Amino acid sequence: MHRYFLINKPYNMVSQFTSPDKVRLLGDLNYPFPKGTHAIGRLDNESEGLLILTTNKKITRLMYSGEKNHLRTYLVMVQNVVSA
Repeated sequence: MHRYFLINKPYNMVSQFTSPDKVRLLGDLNYPFPKGTHAIGRLDNESEGLLILTTNKKITRLMYSGEKNHLRTYLVMVQNVVSA
């Protein structure tokens, strides 16, 4: 049975459980995610917000390796005024 998690990824954390770099990882969150959990998509280290995690690799393949394109919508808030 696959599991799904919705988390609010904090600022200054990468969207992965392992990395060769010295960075904060999803595994640093205080939750016992099951083995094989991975992020569907990613947020940059400097970004924070909703991130979906799952143990279902088929979903990830469908989203990123599938033959059909899918619409993605992002809501972004910036700290400073954006120039034209």
